[in-house]
Formats: sequence, C-alpha cells, structure tokens
Amino acid sequence: MDKDTDFFEEFSLLIGFTLLGFVSIILLSTPSSILASSITTIDTELSHASGDAMSVRTQMDFGNSEHVAAFPVITGDWRGTDDDTAKLKESLGADVMLMRAYSHPEIRQLVFFHILQSNNRSSFHPPIVCYPALGYTIEEEGRTNISVHNVSWASEPLISTWESRKEECGCFNGTFSAKKLVVTKESNTDGKVTERRVVLYFYVKDNPISSDTVTVVRVSALAPTDGSYEGVLDICKDFMGDTFPYMFEFREEEDIIAVQLAKSGIGGWLIMGALVSMPIGIIVYPRIKKRKERS
Repeated sequence: MDKDTDFFEEFSLLIGFTLLGFVSIILLSTPSSILASSITTIDTELSHASGDAMSVRTQMDFGNSEHVAAFPVITGDWRGTDDDTAKLKESLGADVMLMRAYSHPEIRQLVFFHILQSNNRSSFHPPIVCYPALGYTIEEEGRTNISVHNVSWASEPLISTWESRKEECGCFNGTFSAKKLVVTKESNTDGKVTERRVVLYFYVKDNPISSDTVTVVRVSALAPTDGSYEGVLDICKDFMGDTFPYMFEFREEEDIIAVQLAKSGIGGWLIMGALVSMPIGIIVYPRIKKRKERS
C-alpha cells in the first residue's frame, strides 16, 4: 500500500466531513449570497436590529473614499456642491465622509446630503447624540417611510411578482424606513429659536460578528422656526428616495439552492445526489474496504 493510499485512508473521515460541510453550505445558501455583490443591512437603529431592518445589496463601496466621492453630483434636477470635510473627518475619527449641499431650480430649499463611515463604533456618534452635542435641542424624534419613486432599478422578477406575493412575504413594497429628527437651536441672549432643522437618516450595517464598521446616510434641511415643517419633510423624503437607488438594490426573496434544484426536476435531484454522495463515499469507502480485507 503506497503513501498516498495510507494518507487518504487515515484522513478520509476528516476530508469527507469537510467536503460534506461545504456541500451543505452551498445547498442551504441562496444564489445571491454566493454570487451577488456585497450584501448588508439598512436599519433605523445602530445598537440593535429593529423591525425596520432590511437586507440590501450595495451599489457602492462605502469604505472607499473615491467611490463615495463619486456619488452623483447631479441627480434629477438636483445639483450638488461639496463641502470641505478634512477637519471634521479628523475630529470625528471618520474613515470616509461626504458632505454635499444640493439645490433645485424650482425649490427654494437646500438639502444637505451626508455619508459618514467609521470602523470604530465606540467613537461613532449617531445624529441623536451629535446634534445635542452641537447645541441643538431635539424637538421631535420618530420614524418615517421613504418611497423609492423610480423602482425600475430593482430586479424584474421582484417587481413583476410583487402584487401576487406581497401578502405572503416581507418583500420590498416600494418603501423603506428612516429615522426622523426635528432639532432646534436657540439664541443665547433671548432664548428664541434661531434655527430649526429636519433630519432623516439610516444606518448601513455589516455583520457585527465579522465587522465593527458602521455607516450613516443622512439628509437634512432647514425648516421654518415655528409652525409646520411638513413641506420640508416631504422635500427631504423625496430627495432620499431619489438617491437610494444609487446606493442600494433590495434583495429579492428567493429559495435556497437545494429547493431550486429540487424544483428543476430530475436533473436537479441528480445534481444534489452527486454532490452529497461524493463526501459520503469518501467517508464510507475506506471502512468498507478495510472490512473486506479483514474478511
């Protein structure tokens, strides 16, 4: 018996169970989780998963300064102007930062768009902490639904089957959730409100087990110092909905590979049988061979 045969028989159990583990992972995964671009989660809460959490595929690399800086300066009728973030980026300990003011020819309202990423959650300050630290008072806090107006970017099967499937699954229904803040700043002399701002934001979170990276995407605009802020809120919601497809696409609800193979017919069953039989054969064959030799 040669050395290769001895090695194979000695480690056949380890090799077989390792291969069986890989096969199981593949069959129990979805095609997108194996072949798709980076998959992550957007959520309204940073420290825990909320009921608003949703899986998405990223269209851009939030950890790459060049990718973030390349976010479209022109989106629809909106035109952006970048702010210098060098000092603020350093003071916040951010790894990637974009601050851009967008203007619209028919709207007398600037909208401020902000992306910030940090690889250290302990030094990351969410908006609900940042604004009070900057002297603002939180007037109102809550959540709001953002409509993605142009859904043509989403995969065709998801859109075409939505009407028939929306009652049975938690698929994308054309909206996502964002955190809402209304903050004010008062004069130091007479205590009157000198600034009022509507803020919408959400977090982009990687797997917390494998990454400590966190990203916040924020849209804000100045609102009247008193009275209703609904008009400004609608502008911010529309802007965030328009920019969303440049950053993400939703994951389509899909069956795992094993189920898809089973549904494909006899060919799929044969493929699964072959994949499972190979590692089982590696485990069983040397032991059957030894019994025959002994007998």
